[in-house]
Amino acid sequence: MKIILITSIILFYNLFAQNNYSTKSNWLLETKTDEQKFKKIQKQFRGFDLAMVEVGYRFNSFYFAIKDKNYNLAHYQLDKIKKAIENGIQRRPKRKNNSEIMFLNTQYNAMKKALYSEESQQIQKEYINTKQQCNACHMVEKVPFIHVIDPKYRWQPIQ
Repeated sequence: MKIILITSIILFYNLFAQNNYSTKSNWLLETKTDEQKFKKIQKQFRGFDLAMVEVGYRFNSFYFAIKDKNYNLAHYQLDKIKKAIENGIQRRPKRKNNSEIMFLNTQYNAMKKALYSEESQQIQKEYINTKQQCNACHMVEKVPFIHVIDPKYRWQPIQ
């Protein structure tokens, strides 16, 4: 058994060594000028789409926090959703107007107020309004094919 294990290790080592396999990458450190580095970093952050990936991830947890009546977690995730949208606006300022009108300056506050009340019916009403505002914003921003629905499965092992 030990011989098979040692032989396997040597075989894998040689296979990866011969193919120059490495997880090391200095894609940024080897960039010559600061301007080139900043351009590469900016490219990695991308635009509003990456902010929406975070929003979707956090929305999943937000939904289940409400369902579980874990209002502290719901507050936390709603605040992180707001921060993700604000960060996205920095990268894509043209998304600012609709983000503020439809969520940041309006529905976010209504949802927070409902969560503070800890009244299930009020929270459920504002959750539905929040989801509707998300979908309305997607329509206005010309991405109607992105439709927010209630999640079916948890993406995080937290409750």
